[in-house]
Amino acid sequence: MEQGNKAKIRRLSSEYMEKQALLDEQRKRRRKGLLRRLTVFGFFLAIFMLFAGVTLFQQHASIQNQQQQNQQLEDELTTMQQEEQRMTQEIEWLHDPEYIAELARRDYFLTKPGETLFQLPRSGTNSD
Repeated sequence: MEQGNKAKIRRLSSEYMEKQALLDEQRKRRRKGLLRRLTVFGFFLAIFMLFAGVTLFQQHASIQNQQQQNQQLEDELTTMQQEEQRMTQEIEWLHDPEYIAELARRDYFLTKPGETLFQLPRSGTNSD
């Protein structure tokens, strides 16, 4: 019985209803356009973020390498400065006649007149 009543109901077409249908259709088109624009914008934003991330990662790696090289060069500089100090001290000692005489005795087994040279075994060469 209810189906028969529904079939008998007729839609009234009015200017208001047509206007509302047009507004609904416009809203749907605008919403579709908005979704398309947001999708394209999101896609470009994702590409930009990916590019920025890769660039930042490469820069971070480059900075790490440069810091590591800088640390190595600073260590090398410290070593060279110590070597320079040692050599400067060696130069000062080489201007001292007593030091030169000590080197001649030790390395070339030279002696002063009337001096006897005794060679003792070195303590680091034990075969124990």
